[in-house]
Amino acid sequence: MVTTNCSGRVEIFYDGMWGTVCDDGWDINDATVVCRQLRCGKADSAHESAHFGQGSGQIWLDDVGCTGHETSLTQCSHSSVGTHNCGHSEDAGVVCIQDTRLVNGVDSCCGRVEIYHNGQWGTVCDDNWDMTNAAVVCRQLECGSAISALHNAAFGQGSGSVWLDDVKCLGSEGSLTQCSHSELGTHDCNHGEDAGVVCSGELQIPTLSLTSTYLFVSRGENIQFRCTTPNPRCSVNAEFQLFINGPSISSQKHVSSVTFNIVNVDVSHQGNYSCHYSYQNNTIKSPWSNSVNITVVDLQQPSISHSAPDGWV
Repeated sequence: MVTTNCSGRVEIFYDGMWGTVCDDGWDINDATVVCRQLRCGKADSAHESAHFGQGSGQIWLDDVGCTGHETSLTQCSHSSVGTHNCGHSEDAGVVCIQDTRLVNGVDSCCGRVEIYHNGQWGTVCDDNWDMTNAAVVCRQLECGSAISALHNAAFGQGSGSVWLDDVKCLGSEGSLTQCSHSELGTHDCNHGEDAGVVCSGELQIPTLSLTSTYLFVSRGENIQFRCTTPNPRCSVNAEFQLFINGPSISSQKHVSSVTFNIVNVDVSHQGNYSCHYSYQNNTIKSPWSNSVNITVVDLQQPSISHSAPDGWV
């Protein structure tokens, strides 16, 4: 797709090259599939006659007929790939609009919830705001699972309109605006009640490190492990766990990293260590960290005795 990530001429990659789509039969159902495939929200319009400029090279698809429920354009009915009766003056285009976003967080998967309506972005009131509502937002934005549903403008106060109030999702809706809510723009809130969401996104692999550079540890010594995540989720505490040879031996909560102290080491502390972090009572888990192997050694020297020869003192 050319022009922006979410609007422009539609192009398909096939047989090692990009080519265009002919506008014969091109409609809003086809555009809906394109917008879904590109994670660009809803289709605002379907364009014909090279509205976004003529492409070049191959015309890969013609006579596309989507129902609107497919996950990719090539799943829709169409002529054989490369078979067409078009020129590039008939290249198809789309305009997509993402009507929900999360702003003022560390990334696009956490922040203040905003809805696009009537040409402008506005906020959502936190009346009845809960994890079921947050789950719909996270799924709609393809941001993984909901970690937290926040109230009282936790990500700062928005401005302009408050578009949604008294939102009540069942959890199966495809978008927040499909949930039960007061009429758009009708509310009894102010921006101090703006709702927020923290989604898991794609949890990254944590790193496990040893404060000592030595993997051979003397019996009786103390050692420290540090488990760190590269993408802390918007100041929400994660549950970090340290494991040895499989079982968990310690856990702590923190936003981004924890230090595990093991005192008076003995042979029971020898083995492979790893860690992970999780949210929502261990239901949303990160991948496993790297492993660190510890060997415990005994450096105590044996006592030495000797006897003097006869006549020696």
